Amino acid sequence: MPLVPRPVRAGFRVLGTLAPPLAVELAVLAMRRVGPPARIRPADQAVHDAARRDVVRVDGERVATYAWGSPSAPPVLLAHGWQLRASRFARLAEALEAAGLQPVAFDGVAHGDSTGRRTQAVQHAAALRAVQERTGPAIAVVGHSLGATAAGLALRDGLAADRFVSVAAPTGFDSVIGSFVRQSGLPSRLHDRLASRAGSVMFRGVTDPRTNLDLTRHPVPAHVPTLFVQSTPDSMNDPDNARLLHAAHPGSELLLVDGLGHNRLLDDPGVLTAVVDHVTTNVPTIDPARSSTGAETAR
Repeated sequence: MPLVPRPVRAGFRVLGTLAPPLAVELAVLAMRRVGPPARIRPADQAVHDAARRDVVRVDGERVATYAWGSPSAPPVLLAHGWQLRASRFARLAEALEAAGLQPVAFDGVAHGDSTGRRTQAVQHAAALRAVQERTGPAIAVVGHSLGATAAGLALRDGLAADRFVSVAAPTGFDSVIGSFVRQSGLPSRLHDRLASRAGSVMFRGVTDPRTNLDLTRHPVPAHVPTLFVQSTPDSMNDPDNARLLHAAHPGSELLLVDGLGHNRLLDDPGVLTAVVDHVTTNVPTIDPARSSTGAETAR
């Protein structure tokens, strides 16, 4: 979901009061706009450059893929968040490769080096499936934000992975609408109207996106052990999303950490250790590097 600049928030507040239909239409346009591709952070450049690169096709678009480690090592699929790119997983890719795994990531449609202008969670999930057609079954899939929702939807619909890690995720489409309403300055009374309009425009092949694209109502299969990771606070997705997802997935784990926000979770040594530990559980040939974390955990 795009960040909303302060002047735009002021405009949405005014339009939401004086011209609600126009405000809703402009909000849908804003939600669909990905914007310019994110730059590769200097800290991530070397990892990005070291990847084996390939391309898959999704809805006629070229989707750039990246893999690290031995091609014969067990694959772990990585799905990035909105307005990010595969290289944002650089620290996790290093940690997974050090654990003897093969991290495989992609730039979603309209992100990074991939083509396209717009995307959404269902298409992001389709990209994951296209990548898996090349890699085969994965020992895990790790998603961040939009990528976590997409990974959950893909797992629900048959993506082959033994384990799942969801980082800083919304519960689904309706919670994304709620977050956009809060950040954009739209009056809260327009939530339902925006959800209805955005759902019809963005998910034309999905019946009732508010229900069917919600992982608390339609969770990941119970046989896939799942770890939910969330920072408190998180200006993008409220930590209650992680608590609701945890409650909707009996047997899942919940890791809450303080003060890392929405994206810095992906760089934190303690979070990386927890993710690698979860991914490598019951894989006896892998001995991941370990570090300590002061995070709160729950089962």
